[in-house]
Amino acid sequence: MRYLTGWIYWVVLAVVIGFLGSSKREEKRIDPNKTVMRQMPTYRFGMYFIGIILTGLFGFLGAGAIHDGAQKENPWLIPVIFLGIFSGILCCLAGYILYAKHIFFDEKGLIVGRPFRSNLSLLWQEIEKMEISVNYLCLYGSGGKRIVKATPALENYDLFADMAKRMCSAKQIKQNGGEWKNGECVMVRRVAAYTIFGTAIFMLICIFVLGQMGDYELAKMFTRPDMLVFRITLILAIAIFLYGIWLYLDRIRYTKNEIIFSTLFSKRTFSWRELKKIRRAKVGAMEVEMIFLTFQGREYRVNSLKYRKEYQNLLDFVIDLALTQGIPTENL
Repeated sequence: MRYLTGWIYWVVLAVVIGFLGSSKREEKRIDPNKTVMRQMPTYRFGMYFIGIILTGLFGFLGAGAIHDGAQKENPWLIPVIFLGIFSGILCCLAGYILYAKHIFFDEKGLIVGRPFRSNLSLLWQEIEKMEISVNYLCLYGSGGKRIVKATPALENYDLFADMAKRMCSAKQIKQNGGEWKNGECVMVRRVAAYTIFGTAIFMLICIFVLGQMGDYELAKMFTRPDMLVFRITLILAIAIFLYGIWLYLDRIRYTKNEIIFSTLFSKRTFSWRELKKIRRAKVGAMEVEMIFLTFQGREYRVNSLKYRKEYQNLLDFVIDLALTQGIPTENL
């Protein structure tokens, strides 16, 4: 009965958090015609997922260990259980903060979401200063108070940056950025990969800690029939870690002479002189912007969502190439 209760808890909590983590309801409540800039769903739901795992593992398995009297031999058991549950709650709160820090905007103004506080509504005319670089965009209100700091990692950042440039061009202060390092630029999904690695390592630590509680010895927890949850968690952690490796190795490197497309299983190098066509398009239901570069009769695409910080640099670079080398373009 105890294990059935645990599984019911995880399922119910996952459904509730999935409902609370969706911003569709707030989009309809505020204004369905406004565009929303927010954290990518992977990040906020990732924090919810970690919170569910932590509270479930430490809560139910810890309670089972206490019921078996494990705290008598291991007095540190109860503080560890409470620490694990508290960490899970903090992860859920972090997921809520990532959800609540969103910005609705249109040509009239913007509505800034603030965690644990009411939203802040502003007209574009109330913005006194804007700072923009390759890695961030900041808006300041009266008294020089910073209202918004947005990075290319946010969903719909490109639309927000274009809108802000158009509405606040007279108040724009440019910051330096986008410098070449060692003669090359590297486009890598670093933040996503590190988040995945951290999640996998955290799950492995949870397995190890809980495996030392009472009679849940590390050597036994993968063989006992009632410890199926440990085997499932270990498989998930390994799969997540391997996915992180794939993300980290999926990168693009380019210099002023050549470009290299690298993945886990392949590596292709092309000279810019081999570039035959540059095409820019929005793809899919989310209308994700991509650049399509044609080398040797094959198109290689660069996704603006995957490489949000470096995408604009590459776009500017290939536009310059098109102008100087007379390369055919489409939608640039």
